[in-house]
Amino acid sequence: MGQPGGCDGGKTYRIGVWVKFAGTGATGHTISMEYFGSQQGKESLKFSGSTDWEYQQILFTPAAGVQYARVSFWNNTAVDYFIDDAVIREYADEEPPTAPGKWETELIEDGLKLTWTGSADDSGVEAYQLSYKKTEDSGWQNVSVPHVEGQTKYTYSLENLEAYQVYALKLTAVDEAGNISDAVIGLEATPGPNLVENPGLETGSVSPWEVWKNLETTTDHPHSGQYALKIKNLTGGGTKKINVTPDTTYLVSFWTRFAGEPVTSFGLDFSLFGPTETKVPITAPVSTEWTKTEERIHSGSGDKLMRLAMWNTTGVDMFMDDVFVGALPELPANLKPSVPANAKVNGTDWVSADLEWEASEGPYGVKAYTVSYKEEGGNEEWRTVTVPAVQGQTSYSYKLEGLSPETAYDIEIKAVSEGDLVSEGAVLRAATSPVRASNPDASAEALSLLERLYDTTGNGIFTGQHNYYEDPSNWYNKAAEITGVYPALWGSDFAYYTGGDFAGLRQKMINTAIAKAQSGAMITLTYHQIRPFDPKTAGWESVKAKVTEEQMEEIVTPGTDLYNQWAAQVDEVAGYLTQLKDAGVPVLWRPYHEMNAEFFWWGGRPELFKQLWVNMYDRFTNVHHLDNLIWVWSPNAESEWAYDSAPYYPGHDYVDVLAMDIYNNDYKDAYYEKLVELSGGRPIAIGENGELPDPKVLKERQPRFVYFMTWSEYLTNKNSVEKINSLYHDARTINNGGSGL
Repeated sequence: MGQPGGCDGGKTYRIGVWVKFAGTGATGHTISMEYFGSQQGKESLKFSGSTDWEYQQILFTPAAGVQYARVSFWNNTAVDYFIDDAVIREYADEEPPTAPGKWETELIEDGLKLTWTGSADDSGVEAYQLSYKKTEDSGWQNVSVPHVEGQTKYTYSLENLEAYQVYALKLTAVDEAGNISDAVIGLEATPGPNLVENPGLETGSVSPWEVWKNLETTTDHPHSGQYALKIKNLTGGGTKKINVTPDTTYLVSFWTRFAGEPVTSFGLDFSLFGPTETKVPITAPVSTEWTKTEERIHSGSGDKLMRLAMWNTTGVDMFMDDVFVGALPELPANLKPSVPANAKVNGTDWVSADLEWEASEGPYGVKAYTVSYKEEGGNEEWRTVTVPAVQGQTSYSYKLEGLSPETAYDIEIKAVSEGDLVSEGAVLRAATSPVRASNPDASAEALSLLERLYDTTGNGIFTGQHNYYEDPSNWYNKAAEITGVYPALWGSDFAYYTGGDFAGLRQKMINTAIAKAQSGAMITLTYHQIRPFDPKTAGWESVKAKVTEEQMEEIVTPGTDLYNQWAAQVDEVAGYLTQLKDAGVPVLWRPYHEMNAEFFWWGGRPELFKQLWVNMYDRFTNVHHLDNLIWVWSPNAESEWAYDSAPYYPGHDYVDVLAMDIYNNDYKDAYYEKLVELSGGRPIAIGENGELPDPKVLKERQPRFVYFMTWSEYLTNKNSVEKINSLYHDARTINNGGSGL
């Protein structure tokens, strides 16, 4: 039962919990959310009884008088279950509003008038973000239009825009929690200067218009200014002829009103004069109020002049004002960014390819590039990574990691615009090289072991069992007794003094490692090292003890007393590892594990830890020439007592396999995904575990885990015989042959 948490009336809380059942048989289960104060009650979180992690939540807004809430549970299902990440937290809206409606555009003097339909949101829309720029510009200008409750239509005018330009526009809605809707995008053009002379008749005269009969100006309610054109019934004329640019689109607009209800519709002609006259009919709306008519007309290749002409046969007087004819720039036919140019593969290794390309362009700019890849000719789905674009950057270099050795790949690089439009792809081919270890002089046996891990990645998982060095076959044999097969991986520990002949026990462990390797097992060794300044007979208490910042700095600094004491300790271990080298035994060497916690003296200080790791790597590789080692980095699964592991990673130059120590059945996808991302395609593993992983989860969600190693007595303390056999005999599991037991 959880401790009650305080809550405030009027606020909404997210109350959720993850549950996973240890086995089948539970058809369902309910966990309660109870609340207390002057009002009490409870609500229910219902779970299906799944053996996979399942999450349920409720949104709870406490009524007046409710002061506390808690999650409570009582297991009456006859099946063990696990709870993790229970949360009572003030609710944060994460759902974006719906997208605004596509705007309608009206060209106004020196600008654009936009009208759109508003958005909806569960917690309320706060504003509309309107972004605009000339298509060739890199930066956006932004305006915010407040949302008004109950208002469905919104209008905003972009003013002081440059003439004869194409503008990119982007419209989004923002809710009160800051969530942003999908963008509505489009291009709009502003026309060039008005080519009509005396377009608003503000000279008081119709000149230089063509008058065919009785055209005159009037001051009777013009649309703007002081004058308008009055066209009596059975009279007409036209603008002065205007020079034409061939193959150009022109915006033609004007305002009209009628003195009364006309008998017939009012038609105008827009004439283009070339080898012949082409008339384009325009129909004005019938209204006694001023109404705007707008048309786009394209000139032909031979046209030289143009004119707007009218003849009134409606039976009533009509009026015209603010006539406009101006050239419009052509809108790009393709709004997508251009294809990334000059894309190429500059080189590959066994898990990565170095890519290069030039920046794309487009009316909406570029916000990112996607790099998609899959095995050449394969049926697998494309895998995709995103590379953020950098404003002003003209070329990009990217190391594509996570590839498999000796494999050919299809690669596509695409540009993504601010409006989420995607370019066509730049297509590449890349082929990776054979496996190499971090140590360029790795032995043939070490490379063979590493290749075996790469070959198995994604296809299966090796079983593994740890053993204490005092009795180095005990739990390995116990696993065989239970399952009838030996684990594929045998593990032990150089450890610390536990009594008796320390050197003799370590030697027994080495002899066992050689024997297990000769029987076909893979070998992994770890090292619970005591503090360098403690006596050789120090035990577990030294491994768990603290060192100061100053002491740790001295330990990792060559030439200091503490460094020399540290070197003497590891040199002793190197002697045993040399025996394995001489016997042709490769070792998955896993020192300084769980460094992202403060369990051990080497933990909790990322920069100093990385130097400690590099020092050991350098000493073992370049001083002792331990070319039989495959270096395994193994942090603890992140939790309230274990920090983010990434800052503790020494880098690909010093690591061959990335593992994670996982206890309490804590096989979260997030841990797996973190290792996959950090590994850059190198093998990943479960360095230590208590509860065994679920074979279904391994297959469906965590397929790249290539081995696990159960910690000694945890094999039977934390797992049923049924569960052990289920994993050891799963179709994807790889063992070391039958035990005969």
